[in-house]
This record gives sequence, structure tokens and C-alpha cells, in this order.
Amino acid sequence: MRNDFTMFKRAVPSGAKVVYYYAYDENGVRKGPWTTKCLNFTEARNYCHRLIRNGALIPDRNKMMTFSEFANGFWELDSEFIRNEKSRKDFNDSYVVISRQLAVNQIEPFFGKIALDKITGEMVNKWLLGFKDRGKKDEKTGEIKEFYKNSYANSAFRTLNIMFAEAVKRGLIQSNPCDKVERLKNNKKKIDILKIKEVRALFPKDYRTVWGDKEIAYAANLLASITGMRIGEIMGLRGEFVYDNYIAVCGQYGSDGYQDCTKTKENRSIPLMPEMIAILRKLMIKNGNGYVFSLNSGTVPATRNYFAMELNKALNKIGISKDEIKQRGLTLHSWRHFLNTELQRQGLTISQVQSVTGHKSERMTEWYNHPDPMNVPNVTKAQAAILAIETQKEDIKPPVKSNIRSFVPANKKETLKQKHA
Repeated sequence: MRNDFTMFKRAVPSGAKVVYYYAYDENGVRKGPWTTKCLNFTEARNYCHRLIRNGALIPDRNKMMTFSEFANGFWELDSEFIRNEKSRKDFNDSYVVISRQLAVNQIEPFFGKIALDKITGEMVNKWLLGFKDRGKKDEKTGEIKEFYKNSYANSAFRTLNIMFAEAVKRGLIQSNPCDKVERLKNNKKKIDILKIKEVRALFPKDYRTVWGDKEIAYAANLLASITGMRIGEIMGLRGEFVYDNYIAVCGQYGSDGYQDCTKTKENRSIPLMPEMIAILRKLMIKNGNGYVFSLNSGTVPATRNYFAMELNKALNKIGISKDEIKQRGLTLHSWRHFLNTELQRQGLTISQVQSVTGHKSERMTEWYNHPDPMNVPNVTKAQAAILAIETQKEDIKPPVKSNIRSFVPANKKETLKQKHA
């Protein structure tokens, strides 16, 4: 066996950076990683040399590792699994973060101490069914204030399934115990979209009668209502991507900061009626080419909670109570459902709607294109109809059909990534 090893630091849930190591077997195959439980490389190196002297640099291969040992570092952004996946698939870093949270909070507490090959389908099924009795707890009383939904349980199950599938691929276990378990039925609450008269009441000529002095929140929700943009895309909209009669949607802002791509990795341009462009231009007087919906001169966008809270206040103002908001499931994401429904009701084709919202259905994954310039009047007319605004045909000039990526030169795009990382 070769006695060499490599070391690296990794942040643990406590926030500390601990040194881990990889080792190599007699065939030169890298094994690990394993923790040294040391905070600096000198102590970690001495620890590894002690293991070498005891012939224990690579743990006993006849002893099956526990789930926690296998899960250690699995969902880190620099893990071998994630690097392999990213070389073959497109997914956001936020997906990795969410999966890591599910693994730490929902999976390891139940399976952590059990050997990988001892976890059965019956155990997984019992764990999955048990979600109905678990939920978010009140920090003060410790009592459950909200039980987990089946959709959340299924998300945790999907994370577990991916991990076991990888264990099978690595030859650690013979079969995936999740293969014998079915997901829970979907119990998502049916979404009730806003009615046209409610939308028009939300956005009167004088927005202050409903939104007070919250111009940013008003403008962001107005944009969502006529484009169906995801809240992360709205937060990520920068002044440099606002053109004379359309916007380029080529980024998003989330818990990890700015990312220069959309959720689906497909950028798009969205035609906008002149009135909406004027509102965006007004905000850009304060925020320049920075984030359009910002409260600090474009440096960072306002938070998701800010937009949600102000939307709820505005809904209350037009007569929709807190209980009704909850019962109807009205959220920021409801604008996507509203816009999809409304554009189709007004006669736009599925491909036209998708070109605006950026939605990719399973049946039409290849049907995703940027808006055809000939369709711009159709989109802007539909936007104006939603708000009962008379269209100004002379102001509608279709943008030149182009690849969205050309809007951001490569060197400028790299600068943006560094600036907003």
C-alpha cells in the first residue's frame, strides 16, 4: 500500500474548518475522505503519520461504513460526487445546499449510526411515513407548530435515493433500499390565482393608495404579474439588462448571491409595454446599472421576504384578508400561475407563453425559444389588457432576435460573477 495521502479543509456544520484526508490503496486508487478532527495541517499530518505507523490510514475495508461516514461531505460543493454530477448535468448550487440541509436535518438523525448494508426498504418506508408526525418546532416551547407536508417528505426521500444510488454505483452495497419504497401522495394545496379585477385593484394609477411608499415592492410585483418571472429572476434583474422595449432575463439572485443564469439555464428576453419600461427606468435613476429592485442604490436587491410581506399588505389593502391569502395559497410564485393562465386565455400559443415565462414542460423541453420579434405586439397587448391599459402601438418596436448570451460579453460576464459571488 502506498503511504501517501492528500489533505484539505472543509467547513463543518459548527462553522469550523476541519482537515480531511484522502488516502491511496495498493492499486493507487484514492479512498476517503476521512476526517482528522484537526484544525490545522501540521496536526493533521502528524495524525495521518500515526495512522500509517499503525497500518490504519485506510479504515478496515471489511467493516461496512455507517451512513454518517458515507454521508460525510457528500453534499459539499467540492465533493467528488458533486463534481462528477456537474460534469454531466446542469443544476444550481442552491440545490446542493438544500440537499445537504435535508441530509443533515432529516436523514442522518435516523440512519446515521446504521451500517449502509443494514438499512432496509422497511426502515426507509417507516422513516418516510413518519414525516406526518414530525414538523417544525417552536423555538420556545419545543412543540410542533407546523407538520411537514408530503412534498417536503418526498424531497427528503429523493435526496436519500440519490445517496443510496451512488453507494450502489461505488459498489458499497448491492441494491438501493429506496427502490422498494413508493413516494407519498401529493398533498400540495391547490393554488387559486388572483382574478383580473383583483390584479387591477392591486395596481391602480396611483400605486401609493395601495402600496404606500413601497415603490420597489409595487414595481417588482407589477413586473411579476405581466411576465411571470421567478422572484429570484426579479431580484437578479440589473439595469444593464433593461432595454428600450424588453428586458434580458439572464440571471437570478438567491441565498448564495447572484448567479449569471436562470433556474433552467436557459436565458430569454421578455417584451415589455412602455409603461413598465418607464417604471424600471425610474428605479434606475437611483440604482443605475445595479440591481433594479434595490433599497441601497443597486448594491444588492431587496429580500424575498420584503417583497412577500409587502404583497400581503397590499392584498389586505384591497380586501383580501390574511386568512384568505393562506386559504387561497397566494404567494409571490402565484404570479407565474396567473400569467400562464391569462396569456393562454388571451390566445397566445404555448410556445409564446413559454418564451415569456421560461417554463419548460416535460413534453416540450425542445420547444423553448426566445420570443419571436413578430410576437412582441401580442405579448405587450396581453400585458396591457391585464392592467386595462390602452396599448400604444407606435411605441412597440420588436427587439432584434439574438442569443441572450451576447448581451453580456465574456469578459464583462466574468467580472459580474466575481463582483456578485
